[in-house]
Amino acid sequence: MRSEPTLVDGQPTAAANDGHEGPLAEFSALRQEIQERVKAQQQLLSLQLTVSAAIFGFAISRPGMTALLLIMPFTSYLLCGRLVAQNFGTLRIAEYITDELSGRVPGGLGWEVWLRQRQPRSPHFLGSALPLLLTFVATSVFALGWTIGYVFLRDGVEVAPRIGLAVVWALGMAAAIFSTILVLQVAGRLPVRSWEQTGLS
Repeated sequence: MRSEPTLVDGQPTAAANDGHEGPLAEFSALRQEIQERVKAQQQLLSLQLTVSAAIFGFAISRPGMTALLLIMPFTSYLLCGRLVAQNFGTLRIAEYITDELSGRVPGGLGWEVWLRQRQPRSPHFLGSALPLLLTFVATSVFALGWTIGYVFLRDGVEVAPRIGLAVVWALGMAAAIFSTILVLQVAGRLPVRSWEQTGLS
């Protein structure tokens, strides 16, 4: 049995006439979410620069605070992970708009298709990977290099504290490697596992 169209003051509504107001509203909401995620990426980038400058400035200007640099790889990795998650979340939304939502609107949503057709398969290294590598990875590597003498070569340190510092240093190196992998994935230089396996959204 065919349902009757929705009436307002005896006239069919716009939704009843064309049936695509819902998808258009969903598209508008998703585009807004994309903008919010892009804004969040910029904020995370600014926060990384601010935190890095603060930690390096404090540790270098004060004698005996070199160990503070050991937290740099961990903060860099955490902020890098959130930035990459926002990026992948944006890509998932764009993929949904193109593959699922566009077909529910008469004529389609050409903006996403147009963008995808003109997007290079492999973004330029200087514009995609290098800035993120310098921001997140280089700061970690520099901090680890600065603390090598403090952790491994300093005289008068007992065995237990030295082992503890060495473990933290090694974990920081692992965090720097993980940050490198994330940056190369977001820049399209390394393959990304399926969305369900990454858990990044």
